Amino acid sequence: MNKAPFNSKNEFPNVILAYVNCKPLTNWEVEEFYSLTNSAGYNVAGYIFQQRETPDGRYYIGLGKLNDLKSVSLATKSSKIIFYNELKGHQFFQLEKELGIEVIDRTMLIIEIFSKNAVSNEGKLQVELMYKKKMLPRIMGQGLVMSNQGGGGAGGTGARRGIGEQQKELDKRTIKNEIKQLENKLEKLSEERAIRRKNRERNRCFTISLVGYTNAGKTTLMNALSNTNAEAKDQLFVTLDPLSRRISTIMGREILLTDTVGFISNLPHEFVRAFRSTLEETISSDLILHVVDGSSPVAYEQYNVVNSVLDSIGASQVPSITVVNKSDCGIFSFVPHSDNFVAISAKNRINLDSLIKIINKFLTQKIESEKVIISKNNFVGLFEEDSTTTLSK
Repeated sequence: MNKAPFNSKNEFPNVILAYVNCKPLTNWEVEEFYSLTNSAGYNVAGYIFQQRETPDGRYYIGLGKLNDLKSVSLATKSSKIIFYNELKGHQFFQLEKELGIEVIDRTMLIIEIFSKNAVSNEGKLQVELMYKKKMLPRIMGQGLVMSNQGGGGAGGTGARRGIGEQQKELDKRTIKNEIKQLENKLEKLSEERAIRRKNRERNRCFTISLVGYTNAGKTTLMNALSNTNAEAKDQLFVTLDPLSRRISTIMGREILLTDTVGFISNLPHEFVRAFRSTLEETISSDLILHVVDGSSPVAYEQYNVVNSVLDSIGASQVPSITVVNKSDCGIFSFVPHSDNFVAISAKNRINLDSLIKIINKFLTQKIESEKVIISKNNFVGLFEEDSTTTLSK
């Protein structure tokens, strides 16, 4: 199947998209694949789908479609092939050898977007860790292919292959050491982040996390609630580094609002591991604002994807408000599986007062419940002190 590109201009390098499975991608998944590609700075020149029960062990895609890939990439002067599927290390090597151009998969595409948008030191380290972990299997895969080729005498191809294998082994050890160093650096930053959370708890500061599918309007909502001007674009993964703003006070308590990285379907497992410390901010929040693009025809699917990720990181128990955004884009049928929701337009600041009332009501109830707990603890403490006095007498 070939699909006309979303971006028909030629200011970006041409690429070909590919997918192999027994079932085709849904229209939503195909459109998101295109959007990811455009966000990375590429122009989609073609899309090839092969329906097969099991992938080819060597190339992942069958030989017939492999020849199609080669022909289309040459005809469109494409510089890269991007597979939706997760490829193994040796498959990258074999595909690039056969096609003569670079081959990446969807995870590598996402890493490229992250690399463009990472600003903070922690964000850059997280992206680099994802990249190194992704590159390690590719290097190991090249070594596997070379070792399986066999043959060659002293001074011939065997000797050259031996030198190549030694280099690959050296590269593998180097990347493993770099991965360990990156993990240590991120662990230290995670410890620092934990200290800051403790300080906020000590100062009795409320924390609210904005979560949602990428491009749902989280940053726009943050700007509206905090009267700031953080960059918000109609692109995927513009916000990578957590961005926090002190937005107000309630009953003498400060409120800290944090905008987090957006989620997508089929989130690479490398993402959750690399961004663990960032995601911990959401787990420790007092309240989550789950922002949903109500104008999207797949709002329910996106809503469920985010809930699934929150559950996987242990944040599903944090109280949440579902914020159905983009209410100014027409009538939409999305209604979350919760009574605790509000429809707004962050861009045009429609119905923000209703959202603020719900937030204030929740935080007020939390303060009152804390007072009750403190009061009970004081009562228990007095009772124990009185019992000790009586016994000593």
